Amino acid sequence: MRKNNVLIRQKTYNSVLLLLDSIFSGKKYPDVLINELFMQEEFSPGEKTVIVELVYGILRHLARLDYIVEHASRARIINLAPNILNSIRICAYQAVFSDSSDAGILNNVVAMSSHNTKLSGFAKRTVEALLKNKDSVIFPGHPIEYILTYHSHPRWIVEKWITELGSVKEVEALCSANNMEPPLTIRVNTLKSDKASLQKMLGEEGYSSSRTKLSPFGLIVDRKEDIFKTRAFKEGFFEVQDEGSQLVTLLTGAKPGELVIDGCAGNGGKSIFLSSLMKNRGTIIASDMSPVKLANLRKRATKAGAFNIKTANKELLTEYEGKGDCVFIDAPCSGMGVFRRNPDSKWRLTPDDIKELAAKQKEILNEYSRLVKPGGKLVYATCTISKQENEDNVCGFLKENNAFYSVPVSEMPGFGFSKLISEDGFFRSMPHIHNTDGFFGAVMIKKQIE
Repeated sequence: MRKNNVLIRQKTYNSVLLLLDSIFSGKKYPDVLINELFMQEEFSPGEKTVIVELVYGILRHLARLDYIVEHASRARIINLAPNILNSIRICAYQAVFSDSSDAGILNNVVAMSSHNTKLSGFAKRTVEALLKNKDSVIFPGHPIEYILTYHSHPRWIVEKWITELGSVKEVEALCSANNMEPPLTIRVNTLKSDKASLQKMLGEEGYSSSRTKLSPFGLIVDRKEDIFKTRAFKEGFFEVQDEGSQLVTLLTGAKPGELVIDGCAGNGGKSIFLSSLMKNRGTIIASDMSPVKLANLRKRATKAGAFNIKTANKELLTEYEGKGDCVFIDAPCSGMGVFRRNPDSKWRLTPDDIKELAAKQKEILNEYSRLVKPGGKLVYATCTISKQENEDNVCGFLKENNAFYSVPVSEMPGFGFSKLISEDGFFRSMPHIHNTDGFFGAVMIKKQIE
């Protein structure tokens, strides 16, 4: 099959089918599976693009595609063998979202289902009906039912957001934005470069870019292919970091000479940003439960020239009790703010996950708050859109810990992003409003000892 006059081998579509089978069986995450596939098999750049587009596109639009299949063909897909169902989904995506020819799509379903002699004919007839009737499918008229199907989000998430955001229209806009492919946003490493110099360097390697609207450190790069092979990346001149993630880190107000503790540092993207904000002066203590992530953090910090970062496991943090100028908690969360990057997670997530995560976040807040010195800051952040994990946790913490008080983010020195401040004074970035991932942030101050 050809796409944009580029030959795409059948092997590409067969690989997408295997990937979807593995993802829906709950074995691994799509990015992990795709990376493993590209390490094991040879694909052209065009074929790699098709694989990523199909996998992530189907995950983003899953409910919409299934609805179109059922209503265009009258096929009952609920009990279909996963392999056959996913081959039909691939063809449905091609029919709805690509310029593939009908003949090419039919050839594709025949090739993908040929192993199943009992259902291959059914698959072909279903796709034939889909191609004939897809444009006449009518989606539900009820606003909530329409969001569930056309914008492909689980009912419990849509109902949760309507309750918390208070507007069906806003939830529809959010769900629509979640199905858009996010931009490639990078953050300049000011320890080594500046935005103008980085733009010039990337331009010389064939990557044009534009400056982000809100973050003073961000660039949006026009293409993603082989960005990690550029000299600029290999030499540590930038990190890939969403604009919302950049902005929420600025809540720390980290300054040269301070002691900053990054309590859930992960692979270190925000720790390295903190180092640049501190101009490599002072100390950052980066902690995480995963030794593997801390090892990755050390490698990244070395490449970035961030030499004021020390890593420590949780047990070693007791020596910093009451000493931190700022304790930054980018808490593990449900990730409901990054569905556009991780569309599979909206189908994996459950209400019980939210309860468990909120309880864990509460424990983390209480535990790390002991590291804040009098007059110091406790900054709590998540990449989720969930009141239970965000506002409820902060308000609950403040109620139980009268040594701390909340500060509206508008009062943070140098934080002039009025568009990102919620009515109750918290930081909030939203995909449908700011074209960023959905982040939440709160700033609390520990009272001075009288």
